[in-house]
Amino acid sequence: MQKLKDLQARQAAVDARQKAILAEAATATAGELTEAQRLEFDTLDTEYAANEAAIGKCQKDATDAARIASRQPTKVTLPTQTARTDAGTPLVTTARTDDQGRVTSFMEETDERIDLRFGESRDAIARQTYSQQKKANRQILKSAGYAPWGEFKSCREFIRAGFDGHANSEFKDRHRNHFAALQGMNETFGSDGGYTVMPEFASGIIDRVYSNPLWGMTDNYPVAGNNMTFLCNAETSRATGSRHGGMRGYWLSEGGTITKSKPTMREVSLKLVKLGVVVYLTQELLDDTGVALQQYITRKASEEFNFMIGDSLVNGTGVGQPLGILNAPSLVSVAKEAGQLAATLETENIVKMHSRFYAPNLGGMTWLHNQDIGPELYTMTLGIGASGEMTYMPPGGLSSSPYATLMGRSMLPTEFNATLGTQGDIIAADMGQMLSISKGGVAQAVSMHLEFLTDQLAVRFIMRLNAGPWESAPITPFKGGANTQSSFVALDTRA
Repeated sequence: MQKLKDLQARQAAVDARQKAILAEAATATAGELTEAQRLEFDTLDTEYAANEAAIGKCQKDATDAARIASRQPTKVTLPTQTARTDAGTPLVTTARTDDQGRVTSFMEETDERIDLRFGESRDAIARQTYSQQKKANRQILKSAGYAPWGEFKSCREFIRAGFDGHANSEFKDRHRNHFAALQGMNETFGSDGGYTVMPEFASGIIDRVYSNPLWGMTDNYPVAGNNMTFLCNAETSRATGSRHGGMRGYWLSEGGTITKSKPTMREVSLKLVKLGVVVYLTQELLDDTGVALQQYITRKASEEFNFMIGDSLVNGTGVGQPLGILNAPSLVSVAKEAGQLAATLETENIVKMHSRFYAPNLGGMTWLHNQDIGPELYTMTLGIGASGEMTYMPPGGLSSSPYATLMGRSMLPTEFNATLGTQGDIIAADMGQMLSISKGGVAQAVSMHLEFLTDQLAVRFIMRLNAGPWESAPITPFKGGANTQSSFVALDTRA
């Protein structure tokens, strides 16, 4: 409770300070926050959101504790016309219940008391009373929601189902849909995991690993809450009077007057989105393959996350997922050459893409491309002399290792680029201009209850993150305003 009070007190202090900042701005600058005020206000805003989440958790913990403490055992009174205690009063027992209010244990206790009183009696009247008591007791328990044999109708059905392995049991008929098909990985079919059980194979599992470094190249920030807001330069043009969103400098004569100007800022807000993977495994598969399969599943889940994240950084729509390069508002797409054939890549395309890349960020530029463009790269020429010069093939030809750079910048093949001839088959990008947030790493949870009747284990992996570009629009250069520039440049479709 003290922690909750401390959080509420701090929350009140944060709220008061934010209101004070707004009041100061209203008095001093007609409601417009200074840069320092804006920075302090946003910091307090982030703290407020984190405190709000912590307060909610503390309140829920307190509510749960009070609910558990208020539980009372259920008292059940058996009918007076049946068995009685030595004092002649109805037999009363205490029932234990689970979290859902279902009776779990007093049937056995009641039956034991009846057996002790009547079990060894040979008197017919006593046995009739015992039979009536058993029947009444079962009716009471059934109305309370207690099923002594769970999904089985009786002890007899339970034992028979165990002997024949559900092969001809009524239990299997009632739950046939659970036995009809396995929903997850199993050892019945090799492609679903059965191959891993064969003892003549090596215990290790060999697989191709597709690495994805794109996420590590972004400008990443860890968050404590579920969102983060950043202040950015609102500049979209380098023309005089537009640089830095409106700041302008002047050359002055002695005693000259400076015309006032000011920069403008904008906000970039990112809220965490969730990425998940669920894998079903039969208990037999886990028992028979040991640690190797568990390690394999964990590694494959991480690789699937890598793929989904990498794909979203290039192709993401921004709706429930990161906003990718090809859907970024700042993307510049270079037109194809006049008369250029479909599904081709020419030296002129590369030169023009390079010229449209924002020069201050050239140091961080990487060429992201689909491997389909390889043949085009190796045969590209520049029209010098009668035959032209190779622009990508090394001097030693095919006998030498191909260059790993183009226009001096590294080449990175990915699965996420489009195929040759489609926009996105090659992209010039500075991934450092892609803002990303994340909360922790990959969280793993295991449940045996989801598919309990089919003896399958559900393994769930969850990761929370988001990403989007810093730039809100292409930059208009100071000179040559028709050719805008950006940190993300693609090539139009060549069809």
